[in-house]
Amino acid sequence: MTREALRLLDLPWDLVLEILSRVPATSLGRLSFTCKRWNALFKDHEFIKKHLDKAAKQCMVLMSGNSRKVYSMIVNLDGIHDNFVDPQTLLNLKEFHSPKQFKIYNIFHCDGLLLCITWDIRLVVWNPCTGQIRWIPFCGRYKDHTEFALGYENNKSCQTYKILRSSWDFYAAQPQDVDCGIYDFESHSWNDLNDVFPKNCRRLLSKAVSLKGNIYWVANKDDEEDLLLSFDFSTEKFTCLSISFSSVDGDFVPTTLSAVREERLAVLYSSYSHPTKIEIWMTTHDKIDQARLVSWSKFLSLELDENNPQIDLSTDITFFIDEEKKAAVLCDVEYFNQRYTDMVYIVGEDNRFMKIPVGANSSGPVIYNYVPSLVQIQQGGVMTRERKRKNRH
Repeated sequence: MTREALRLLDLPWDLVLEILSRVPATSLGRLSFTCKRWNALFKDHEFIKKHLDKAAKQCMVLMSGNSRKVYSMIVNLDGIHDNFVDPQTLLNLKEFHSPKQFKIYNIFHCDGLLLCITWDIRLVVWNPCTGQIRWIPFCGRYKDHTEFALGYENNKSCQTYKILRSSWDFYAAQPQDVDCGIYDFESHSWNDLNDVFPKNCRRLLSKAVSLKGNIYWVANKDDEEDLLLSFDFSTEKFTCLSISFSSVDGDFVPTTLSAVREERLAVLYSSYSHPTKIEIWMTTHDKIDQARLVSWSKFLSLELDENNPQIDLSTDITFFIDEEKKAAVLCDVEYFNQRYTDMVYIVGEDNRFMKIPVGANSSGPVIYNYVPSLVQIQQGGVMTRERKRKNRH
């Protein structure tokens, strides 16, 4: 036990609770081994809720690629304003502590939990901060393409986590027909959702992102209009929201979404004409889950000209933004030096642009906003045993 921890134990318990509720989650994860009382405290739902409200958010960026490894990414965004800096010195990748039980192929982040698809095609939910994991059974209904997204119900004092499965055929003769299903952590089972996907929604254009328990995509309506599609785990229904801006040029298309500090959404627009133009827009308030109309403001714009090399962004691009630095980091694959290469792009004000190769490509790099938390993963069968016990009396 550290000297600082011993000092805390001498304080009144209420004061200890107040202090610990403000300590970053990663530090509390290490402190859980200090004593049994603290270990039990960090698993208590009331303390976890208090900690989420009071502790400063530790925003981290994770990157996965084709090496079966996950890396934490640190980017020196101040360096983008230095015309003489070597771009490679602005990026630091450090191997993230992945569990030995599985090799991660893909990740979806929600509320400090990572929903992982493994290289041997299994599903597992993992909290890197606490080390807790839970294996999820696959369901039987799949089409050519299947994606999984983790979220939770917003109408309960204790969050109930669920997984949404979306499956569709890329090459179907008819417009995209999406099958959906829900995995409930309480019942430990999958249930099909029949006829819930909007009929006029033809295709999902972006990767899904989670914000305050709901899931969001860029989608296409009737092959004409792009929109923001959301899924609410409380109602188990989809909603179509506006994503069009009158000031955006006609050849701009929404490419991908990103969550900003788990408070707002950002959308990246790119042009399909040359030279490439990029615009990033952000929601103006943090109540998107309660809004019928979503308002947006422009965060950043970039036009690649003779001073900046031309790039062609794919639909698999991912990104995050730093509001304070007024900059964005994009991650995509590019044909570079006669091979496809994983690439990181740093974009800033005044048309600032840098690109950094990070390795050979097979499936493309993906970056994730990750916020460590003490959130507990409900283990299967707990609710069932409680109900059985009640039925005996």
